[in-house]
Amino acid sequence: MLIEIASPIFKCAEDENIFYSRLYGLPNFNSAVSKGSNVHLTLADTFSDAVFEELQIICDVWGATFKVVKN
Repeated sequence: MLIEIASPIFKCAEDENIFYSRLYGLPNFNSAVSKGSNVHLTLADTFSDAVFEELQIICDVWGATFKVVKN
């Protein structure tokens, strides 16, 4: 599953590191790649609603939104 996270706002390099570490900690994490001001997150196909809930929390902290690009 490919998810696009739009325009997270980082206060400093450490803040950005924390953001990515939170993504890396998601269940079924495969990869996270910066694409301009967006991040493309790839998760294994097996997922739960809890993953979307955690992703929403992460996006709320960094002022971002997300959408599923490819299921």
